[in-house]
Order: sequence, then C-alpha cells, then structure tokens
Amino acid sequence: MVPRLQRYGACNALFRQYDPQLLDAFKLEMSYGIERFFLLSYCLACCWPGLGAKNNLRVVRQWAELEFVFPNEEARSYALEKRFYVPGSSVPIDVDVQHRSGKKSRIFVTIPRFDEGRPVTFGTVDDEGRIVAYPDYSWHENQGQNCGGLTSVFRVAIDECNRLWIMDAGKIGDTQYCPPQVLAFDLATDRLVYRHVVNISSYTSPSLFITPVVDVRPEFPGDCANTFVYVADVSGFGLLVLDVANDRSWRVTNKYFFPYPSRGTFTIDGESFDLMDGVLGMALSPYRTGRDRFLYFHSLASTTENVVKTEVIRNNSYLVDPTVDPQAIAEFPEERTSQSAAEAMDRNGIMYFGLMNPPSIWCWNSATEFSPKNFYKIAVDKETLQFASGLKVVNNIKGEQELWILTSSFQRVMTGSISSDRINFRIHAEKIPIILADSPCTNPPKDRHPGYHANIIVRNGHIRGTYKYGAVSFL
Repeated sequence: MVPRLQRYGACNALFRQYDPQLLDAFKLEMSYGIERFFLLSYCLACCWPGLGAKNNLRVVRQWAELEFVFPNEEARSYALEKRFYVPGSSVPIDVDVQHRSGKKSRIFVTIPRFDEGRPVTFGTVDDEGRIVAYPDYSWHENQGQNCGGLTSVFRVAIDECNRLWIMDAGKIGDTQYCPPQVLAFDLATDRLVYRHVVNISSYTSPSLFITPVVDVRPEFPGDCANTFVYVADVSGFGLLVLDVANDRSWRVTNKYFFPYPSRGTFTIDGESFDLMDGVLGMALSPYRTGRDRFLYFHSLASTTENVVKTEVIRNNSYLVDPTVDPQAIAEFPEERTSQSAAEAMDRNGIMYFGLMNPPSIWCWNSATEFSPKNFYKIAVDKETLQFASGLKVVNNIKGEQELWILTSSFQRVMTGSISSDRINFRIHAEKIPIILADSPCTNPPKDRHPGYHANIIVRNGHIRGTYKYGAVSFL
C-alpha cells in the first residue's frame, strides 16, 4: 500500500504538470504509459474535491480572531473592564487598500459593532496582523457616546481622488446612538475633509446604512468636485443618495431593494441561518465622459441582480417623494445559482462577485447577458471562500487593477459555533490580469460593449411621478 500522504503528493505532482480540468488529459497520459495513466485516474478519483478547489487568489492575511493595538495598557484594561473589548467577538466585514509610492501599502478593514466588545470599528492592518484604529483610537473609544467619532462602520470606499469614504451607521446593535454620517478623509494627510450627517427624513428606525459606492464625474482630469455617494440601506430597504457638491442627500425606495423571503435561508459548510437582508451588494459601471453610469445592485437575501441608470437616482426631487418610477429600475431575467454578498466592477466592465454555495468567486462581463452561462469561475474553496462580504477592485502604483476580497466563516458567527481554534477570517488578493488569464470573461462578442444587457432591459427616458405601494399609501 502506498502511504496516504505519498499518494496525495503524487496527485499534486501530476496536477502541477497537467490541467486537471481538461478531459483530454486522459488521452495525453496514455501516451506516457499505462502506469501513469492509472495513477492519474486514481488521483482524479481520490482527490476530486481538489479539482473544485482551484484558487487563483493569494491569502494576504488570515486570523482565527482579531487582535487590536491600544494606545497603552490602561486603555486596553479599561476597554476590557467596560466590555468595550471582548476578545473573539470582533468580525471583519470589508476591506480596501491604499497603494502608496515610496511607502508601504495600507490595508483597511471594517469591524461593525453588531454588539458590545468591538474596541475599534475601522482600522488598518499592521505588520503583525493587528488592527490599528483609523485615523486614531480617540475616534473609536466613545462607543456611541460621542457622535463626532465613529460609531459603527460596515463598509468603506476609496475613490480615484485618494479620498477614503466611510459610512458610519451610528448604531450599536439595534440602538441608534448617533445619526448616520458619511465622512471623507484625505489619504495623503489622513485628515477629515468632509462630513455629512444624514437628515432624519432620509432614514427609518430599522435603517442600517452599510455599503457606499462613490461616483466621481470629472469634467476634466483631476476634477473631483462633482461627486455622488450611493449607500445601501440593508434593513430599511432603500438607497441613500448623497450629492457631495451641494451637501445634501435624499432617500430612494423601490421594490427591488427588499429581500426575497424564499432566499432568506443561507447554508454554508453544512450550517444554516436565516437573514432577511435587503440591498447590500452594489457596483458602478466604468465612467465614460459624457455618458451615464449604471448602478448594479442586489439584496443579500436574493439571487437576482438589478440595474438602474444613475441619472434616475441623482434627482433631488426625491427630497419630496422617495419612490422611484417602477419602470426605471430593471431586474435581469436570469438569476445566480445562490445568494451573493459584495460585488465590484473593473474598468473594463467586468463584474466580480461571490457565491455562497459553493463558496466561490466568479466574474461576469457586462458586455454579455447576465446569465449563469456567462459566469466564469475565478476561485472556489469550501473552507476559505465561505462568505465574501468585502470585495474591491484596487488600482496599484503601476496602474494595474487588483481584486481584494475579505471572506469569513459568517455562518459560524450567526449560529454561535465560531471558535478561535480555526481560521475564521481571510483577506485574498491577486492582480486581475493574472486572475483573468485565459478566462472567457475577457472575450465578449466583438460587437458588444460594457452595459450591453443593461441597455436592453433599462427603459430609456424617465417619467417623474407619484408611485405608491400598498393600501397604506392611500390612507
């Protein structure tokens, strides 16, 4: 008998020589002799799950549980005493990256305050993997008692103007300690350059603002004045639109921002939980001078993808009535095979997203129909890619685009089975040209361009009127 480890070593050796996903590998091996043919056949049989575990992403950081840097031991002791810090309770949700010329790149992560025990809600990752509060610890230690600081941050976005946009939900657990606020920091100086406190008319009691995407619409190179921020309200089932230049925001509502009850149960790695979250994943189409952009979005509890022209929601008439013309937002006819959380789109109009089952990362070229037949696998791993809650396309110093993803064993968080004896959180990354090497995602039909399917299903023109849902609207 060949020892088990030796058998797997032989499998891995062969897999490095041949593409295990090509069926004609069998024919090729026959030419090298019958013994090797049977060895390859054995490898395919005993290691078949490994074929599905192909992963073109590198793990940059991983944790069993998060550790934090405190200003001093007194601050740490105080946080422990007040249960502002409960080791093992912090769950990272989002990631973003700043590449700097002549300096180390910075990895940012968010740690929302789902409950007590999170000393820092947003920070950078140091060389030892610890979380360092951003911009400093004083912004976080208030735990909701100082609305000038940061209360709870789910996701962030870095724009092409080197500004870091932070959506502070203002909630700890279900308690709204502070009004939601949008902040922008200049990453060259780490100074606050903009703050917008959301008006109470733009959110409801259940509201939880979690995903910002930034739409910079320059009139000339380097112009950053005309900026809009779109923010998903995952529990209030709406969208916040922020006009930065005029420092005003409004709420937008539509049926597609709601969850789908039939998609509210999630099963990951054999553990199931229910979560009726609405709009969460959002991505903007590439900016083209003189053209409008598409905002793609979906609810967490759904398998559909929706799209709207940003000119529809960049309309301050929603200050009076937040309801969008039902015909102005479209749903793609076909669906994903399972739920998805975060998504992002690169400069070429290729969307990246995760799937819950199987745990995996996929790409779709928006110059093709939104359909599973046009989704192509980037990576799949039932252990390391379980819940892709953060996903960003990042430009590096050389101008290359990179894909950064934060994954977690979120099902263990929801079921209470999470423990520090195994890796629970990971940050993955790779350059997009490497990820997409030989991928069909890079080869759409020659006569089609990004936004092809969106242009077909989204109605041209927009009639602004009064639209109501439900009998309560007429009372």
